[in-house]
Amino acid sequence: LYGLGFVCQNKAKWVSCPLSRCPNLAVKEAEDDENVDEEEVLPLLKQTKKMSQAKKKKQTKNKISWVGEPIKTDGRKEYYMKVRVENEVVEVGDCVSVSPADPSHPLYLARITALWEDGEKMFHAHWFCRGTDTVLGESSDPLELFLVDECEDMQLSFVQGKVNVLYKAPSEDWFMEGGMDDDIKVIEDDGKSFFYQLLYDGECARFESPPKVTPLEDCKYKFCASCVRSKEREAQEVPSVYEPLEDEQRDSKVFYGLATLKGEQYRVGDSVYLPPEAFNFAVKVASPVKRSHRKDDVDEDLYPEYYRKSSDYIKGSNLDAPEPFRVGRIKEIFCNKRSDGKPDRTEVKLRLYKFYRPENTHKGPKGAYHSDINQLYWSDEEVTANMAEVLGRCQVEYAEDLVESVQDYSSRGPDRFYFLEAYNAKTKSFEDPPNHARSAVHKGKGKGKGKGKGKGKAALQESQDQEPQEPTASKLRTLDVFSGCGGLSEGFHQAGISETHWAIEMWDPAAQAFRLNNPGTTVFTEDCNVLLKLVMSGEKTNSLGQKLPQKGDVEMLCGGPPCQGFSGMNRFNSRTYSKFKNSLVVSYLSYCDYYRPKFFLLENVRNFVSFKRSMVLKLTLRCLVRMGYQCTFGVLQAGQYGVAQTRRRAIILAAAPGEKLPRFPEPLHVFAPRACSLSVVVDEKKYVSNVTRGNGGIYRTITVRDTMSDLPEIRNGAAALEISYNGEPQSWFQRHIRGSQYQPILRDHICKDMSALVAARMRHIPLAPGSDWRDLPNIEVRLRDGTTTKKLRYTHPDKKNGRSGTGALRGVCSCAEGKPCDPADRQFNTLIPWCLPHTGNRHNHWAGLYGRLEWDGFFSTTVTNPEPMGKQGRVLHPEQHRVVSVRECARSQGFPDTYRFFGNILDKHRQVGNAVPPPLSKAIGLELKKCVQEKMKNNAT
Repeated sequence: LYGLGFVCQNKAKWVSCPLSRCPNLAVKEAEDDENVDEEEVLPLLKQTKKMSQAKKKKQTKNKISWVGEPIKTDGRKEYYMKVRVENEVVEVGDCVSVSPADPSHPLYLARITALWEDGEKMFHAHWFCRGTDTVLGESSDPLELFLVDECEDMQLSFVQGKVNVLYKAPSEDWFMEGGMDDDIKVIEDDGKSFFYQLLYDGECARFESPPKVTPLEDCKYKFCASCVRSKEREAQEVPSVYEPLEDEQRDSKVFYGLATLKGEQYRVGDSVYLPPEAFNFAVKVASPVKRSHRKDDVDEDLYPEYYRKSSDYIKGSNLDAPEPFRVGRIKEIFCNKRSDGKPDRTEVKLRLYKFYRPENTHKGPKGAYHSDINQLYWSDEEVTANMAEVLGRCQVEYAEDLVESVQDYSSRGPDRFYFLEAYNAKTKSFEDPPNHARSAVHKGKGKGKGKGKGKGKAALQESQDQEPQEPTASKLRTLDVFSGCGGLSEGFHQAGISETHWAIEMWDPAAQAFRLNNPGTTVFTEDCNVLLKLVMSGEKTNSLGQKLPQKGDVEMLCGGPPCQGFSGMNRFNSRTYSKFKNSLVVSYLSYCDYYRPKFFLLENVRNFVSFKRSMVLKLTLRCLVRMGYQCTFGVLQAGQYGVAQTRRRAIILAAAPGEKLPRFPEPLHVFAPRACSLSVVVDEKKYVSNVTRGNGGIYRTITVRDTMSDLPEIRNGAAALEISYNGEPQSWFQRHIRGSQYQPILRDHICKDMSALVAARMRHIPLAPGSDWRDLPNIEVRLRDGTTTKKLRYTHPDKKNGRSGTGALRGVCSCAEGKPCDPADRQFNTLIPWCLPHTGNRHNHWAGLYGRLEWDGFFSTTVTNPEPMGKQGRVLHPEQHRVVSVRECARSQGFPDTYRFFGNILDKHRQVGNAVPPPLSKAIGLELKKCVQEKMKNNAT
């Protein structure tokens, strides 16, 4: 496959390493992923240096003389078009090499964008970077360079000589060239010849097609695309004001009608996001006290393992979750006057009306739980803020003025809020909003309570005037490989960006589930390698007569290839490398190479980006670059896109030449910060995704209560496949997840039937947040099968934990004293499971096993088989004595209640646990949609 051949020749370099990482740091399996905090695996190393600052160069002794007359004089500078360096004539636009101070370092390479004399002979260098200076590292092609936005002025005496740098444009029939394993040389390796095809952004590791730039005629002699783009970026960072309001002048202020920041326009009456620090509210909500949940007066003989709960950190708790952005409506845009009477335009100020979220009123979090997450309250409280703090624009409408239902209005995208009432903090009451709260545009057009019924022609006409209609993107014909039950496709369908025509899934129950939910899709239940071979050999159908997608049919490829076999952190050795070369990741890349889709998405566990010292990531990107794709990678946290679950996933995105490479979606919901460590360190350099708003979010976090408080109570082992909901949805999430096609039937609210002993343990886990096996009493219990459990006997001194406060032993095996284990020490049928104290000292006390979910917290990563003693043991219902049900897990992944699963209960759990949460793929899908729409707009103009 593309790119892998090259690495094989270079393999000797990186196969063996004397400093092989300590095995205790190696992450044992892909699924342990979530429990490994990024910070623990890799120490954060040096911050990225901009290339130009890092370039230590050395001067040459070359003779330098101008050729011809200066073509332009600008102050002291005399600009030339040509110069002679030793015996070569170099002109503006040529590429040159510059010697590094360190002779072991390869030559620096740059394009000359200007030549001038001002006492010294100077040039302006627009640098290229080599593949080894990108995330590709040692996997890159030594002859391929990348454009970067870095440039500097320097003396011509640094120039060593001329080099040839060829722009390799994608060929005319690029889309049809796939699958020809042509390892053709792009260029001869003569030491002076290189090629480039992409622009590289080193902060986010984005490879993109170089933007088209045309210099103005009179600027040809000093035009630098890097300078232009850098200036544009800087200009966008600072707020600017326009349209001074003449009639509004006051002694100390100048008022404006319009301000711009980061390419957005803001007018009086617009609503904006601000960071939570920007202002506070008049109501002080009792914040949850960070009480230690540890009890001091525990009877240590009754609860002999309680001492292991020394940490106050509760997994899955939202105590540290930040607040969502503040929302305000602009009343005035102004600058203060300086002493000379002129406006100080360096500090643009906004006067804002504050909006309250439901939880900011005296109702607190309970108010939020029943309200829509995009519902606000008007207030006449005002605040002044700096324009520079603004984080973006949103739309806030008075619901009575809407010409459509609140649901329809809200569903047309994020950043849309509404209010029905105003909040008065002094009287703690809700009232009708004042007249000036209604936006001028929509005043009086609505039809009551935002129901928007019986719209007249006129009303419809008006609503179309207000909003610039986005061009409707036609849906991309999609092939979903390793599709599972269809989580990735479901989110893309919800975003309206794709139609999955074909899916490949080897495991039959998941393939059946995919068919149930997507009756129009051709689902292949066979090995993806076999299918691709069939297509490449010219077949039109497989042995079952299913039509195979042909070259040119597939516009989007998405999927999550399994990574067994090379998922460790240590370097590749020849065995694991050949496993990688024959792996499903490489098969998936072969699909991309053959079909050449417009867009490509690879989803995987967080540690995909770290496997084999990040070599798996590098080789994957390397193959995409080699094919000519624009590409990037990032780590996303599903909890930030609207599920009550921590689930970090690596995503690789690629776009064909001529398309726009999507950005990663900004977080929608705030989430627990310790689950949001999303940067990635590769070769000691830290990469971040393009997300600018960090862990901020426009909505509050979604909790376990939001997710499932409306589901009827069931018992351990409940097996009824269809029951009635027995009640209305309580929260925004529940209204949303039940769907508009309101169904009275609740499916798959079934849970695993645990043994009598496990059932007794679950009954004895307290309901307090953070409870787990360490809260179990050491007692005899009568089980439902008529037998009685035994008490756990402590038979050995424990070197690490000493004795209890009452002087009792704490060891359950001879290994606690440092001797080898004695099989005779093993105990069975005890309420406290013998194996947990046996090995607890070296496994963080098995924190979380037999753990309950917390109503106000979130799920640990939803696994394929909820087991109280499994790797991820926090699987007990917050109040009921059972493990979570299939439907509860499906909701923690954001699947609609109407979504069907197939097979027995374990099959269904596995389908849910392996899926990509649809809200995450929907957020990515909406970013893809923006790219498609932007391209349509550009083509239209």
